[in-house]
Order: sequence, then C-alpha cells, then structure tokens
Amino acid sequence: MKYYKLVENAGKPSGFWGRLMIRSMNKGHSELTEWALSKARIQSGCRALDVGCGGGMTVSRLCALTGSGKVYGIDYSDLCVEKSKKQNRKFIMCNKAEIIKASVSKLPFEDGTFDLVTAVETYYFWPDKQNDLKEIYRVLKSGGALLLAFEMVVDETNPDRWRAVEERLNIKAVSASGIGGMLAKAGYINIKTHEYGNERLCVIAEKE
Repeated sequence: MKYYKLVENAGKPSGFWGRLMIRSMNKGHSELTEWALSKARIQSGCRALDVGCGGGMTVSRLCALTGSGKVYGIDYSDLCVEKSKKQNRKFIMCNKAEIIKASVSKLPFEDGTFDLVTAVETYYFWPDKQNDLKEIYRVLKSGGALLLAFEMVVDETNPDRWRAVEERLNIKAVSASGIGGMLAKAGYINIKTHEYGNERLCVIAEKE
C-alpha cells in the first residue's frame, strides 16, 4: 500500500506522500540524470529549462554545468515548485535559477529562448505528447537541443516489467524508436539515442 501511495504521486506530487515521492525522485533519479547530462554538449552561458523539475536536483546540476548561464525549472505541482525553490535557493538568490509553476503544454516563454531543454522521467505524464514536443520546439533556439531521459523503457525480454505501474498510472513505457518517431514528427532533427541496456534511455534532438 505504501508503494502504491508513492507511485500515485509520481505525476503530480502533493501532500505527505508527495513529499516522500519528491525526496525519492531526487535520490532515485540522480544516476540517470548525471548519465544523461553527460551525453549533452552544455556550454558556459547556456540558457536551460528543466520541464517537470520535481524536487529541483536537475536544475541544481544544470546550474553547476552552465557557468554564467541561467536555468529555469517548471512544474505544475505546487509542492514541486516549493521544494525545487528550496533546493535551489542559493541559485535563485543570485539570479542563476528561476522556478515557475507552469505546464509543458503552455510554456510561459518567448519563441527561441533556450539553448537546452531537459525532461527527466516526466515525458510519460505529458497530456498531449506530440503537441507538447512542438511547444518545447517553439521555445528552443535554432540549433538548441531537447534532452529526454527515461528509466521506464520497454524491455522486449520482459514485456510485463512495467505493467503494474502502467496500469496504476495510465502511462506507458517508452522505446528509442517510438520517441525518435515522435520527435521527427514534431520537426526535430539530428535525433540521437543513448541506451544503457534496458535500464536507461537518453534521447537528444535538435531544432533546425
């Protein structure tokens, strides 16, 4: 029962179980995030956005990697916004980071704002994935990149691996080919995938 209470707060954490889930995500996604970010070219001065920033650890990592740049985090959970602000308070104080309540479906930024957009373990929950990818495309600069990172990856050797979570949350595990096709349809180019067995998937695509 405790496990399912946590799982049910994966999409939009709130309340007691949401706080536990945020803590769990910050710790549990750490290796995935470090591995995925190592695949991207992140330069000093880069302006970055983390979509579904959760507890704020990816924002913190991006702040450390972007030097003189600035990092924004968005989440539609009030609790995640609160926790992410707390996690990144020193970066916010020096105007290095900003955390905003917003949805991926309607990003509160002008066209061509970001060099890099990241989304770690959040894509599953997006309400309209094809149009949400197009919305991210809109706020990317020409030549900017979108990085998507996943642990819930289709495992052909164990097709039932994620079934309980999929049914509980009404989401689906992803595959490299499936994500690649969605990105291409949304207009992205230079789509590259990085896989770590059946445990991790990182997909990076660029705006023309």
